[in-house]
Amino acid sequence: MGTKGKFILAVMPVALLSFALPAPAQTTNTVPLGHTATTRPAAKATQVAPPYFSPDSIAKVRPVPTPPVITATRRGPNAEKCTKLRASGAGGWEPVTYLDDRKVARGVGVDILQEFAGKNQLEAEIDLSIPWNRGILMLANGEIDVMAGAYFTLERDAKFLYSRPFASDDVMVFQNASHTFDVNEVRDLIHRRGARPQGGSYGDFLDHYATDYLDIIFSPTGNRILDLLINQRVDYVMLGRYDGLANIANDRIADQIHMVETPLVKNPVMFMFSRKSPCLELVPQLNHFIAELEKTGRLMEMTEIHLPTVP
Repeated sequence: MGTKGKFILAVMPVALLSFALPAPAQTTNTVPLGHTATTRPAAKATQVAPPYFSPDSIAKVRPVPTPPVITATRRGPNAEKCTKLRASGAGGWEPVTYLDDRKVARGVGVDILQEFAGKNQLEAEIDLSIPWNRGILMLANGEIDVMAGAYFTLERDAKFLYSRPFASDDVMVFQNASHTFDVNEVRDLIHRRGARPQGGSYGDFLDHYATDYLDIIFSPTGNRILDLLINQRVDYVMLGRYDGLANIANDRIADQIHMVETPLVKNPVMFMFSRKSPCLELVPQLNHFIAELEKTGRLMEMTEIHLPTVP
C-alpha cells in the first residue's frame, strides 16, 4: 500500500544577530610640550578599567578616543563571509532529511539547501552522519551553519534563528498490531508505557506533557525503535508520521505495526540557523525562495519524491 502526504507551510519571524564587544584599544603615554621626561619606576600591573581604555590613556593632554564599531562574532571557516552552507540534520527523517542506501544525504531539506546554495554561488556541505545532539552543539558554537530541518521550541528560538517553514510533520502513535488500544488525544497515553527517539523534540506542548504525565523512555536505537513494539517492551512508540512509515517499509514489518491515524500534534518543519553564522544574513532570501517554491507547486513535487512507500 503506498502512502503520500502533503505538507503545510507557515511563516516564522526573523531574529537579530548577537554581538560582542571588541578588545580594549591600545594606548601610549605622552609628555606635554615644555616638560622634561623623567624616568619613573615601573608601575605594578593593574586591572584594565571599563571597556576600551586603560587608566593612563585618559589624560588631559589627549581627548578620549571614539569607541570602534561593534562587529558580529564569527567562528569557523565562514568566519568573515558566507562561502558555503555547512549543514547537518537527522539521518533518518523521511522526507525531510535521510541517508540513502549509499549513505548519501537526501530529503526535501537537502534539495532546498543545495538549490538555494547554487543560486547564490555557494557550496553546500551537508553531513547527516553527525548525531543530532552533537549537531545541535556544533550549531550553537558556529561550527555548522544550519540544521536542515527542525521543529520549533521556545528554548531553541532563544538560541537559534528559524527560517520560514518548508514542511509539516504529524506526530503519530504506533502500536503492536496484536495489542492495539484507542488513542484520540495525548491523555489517552497516560498509564501506558511508551518510547520516543532520543535527542529530538516534538514541540513544547508534547515535550512538556510527556515529561509531566507520561511514562515514556527515550530510545537510542534510532531506526530500530519499532523493535520495542515487536518485542512488547512498550505499549506504543511516538514518531513522526513519515519517520515511522519509513521504518516500517525498510524493516518490512507492515503486518506487525499499527499506526493510529489521529495525529497527536502537527509540527511545522523549518531550517534552524546558528546565530554565529555569517550565512544568517541569507535567511530572508531563503524565506523568499521557499515561498516561491510553494507558490509554483515545486515544493510539493520536491517533497513527494522523498515520501516513503509502505507495502
